[in-house]
Amino acid sequence: MADTHLAKVPLAQAFQEKTRVPKVYGAAGVAGLGLLLVFLNIGAALLVNLTGFGYAAFASMQAIETRGQTDDAQWLTYWVVFGMFNVLEYFAGFVVYWFPFYYLTKLGFLVWLMMPGTRGAERLYYSGIKPLVLHARSTRRSTPVPESAPESAPESTPVTDTAPAPAPAEPDAKKTESKSD
Repeated sequence: MADTHLAKVPLAQAFQEKTRVPKVYGAAGVAGLGLLLVFLNIGAALLVNLTGFGYAAFASMQAIETRGQTDDAQWLTYWVVFGMFNVLEYFAGFVVYWFPFYYLTKLGFLVWLMMPGTRGAERLYYSGIKPLVLHARSTRRSTPVPESAPESAPESTPVTDTAPAPAPAEPDAKKTESKSD
């Protein structure tokens, strides 16, 4: 099965032709080396983010070219979850230093989000993100609007203040005379 997917990748084909090593072994070697580097925390942040972005971008471009909308929805949902996760990670960056094997766990999480078999991004979106957004939206709409201050009330609205409004100031006679000269 992996061989049929790798047959569509020109780089894998070129690797197999030049080295005479099956492309599946080459892909497994690259994946194993990447996993080892993440495990040893050597360039882990870059490798994990490239994995989370690179494959998803490639799959999203393929989804755009297909006629169906099922894969489009899957990848749009992935990008929403991926974006929210990265924002949360940015603000909680100190967790990286306290959580052992953080990048290995993040890699597993991102792969779970991407896999069509698990549809992890859709599960997380519908069970967590969408209810939060709907709750926030309904809370914002149900918040009572504060009453306007008398200064900002329209002129047709009577002001209930008992003090009389100050009379308009009369122009100085000197200023009026100088303008007419």
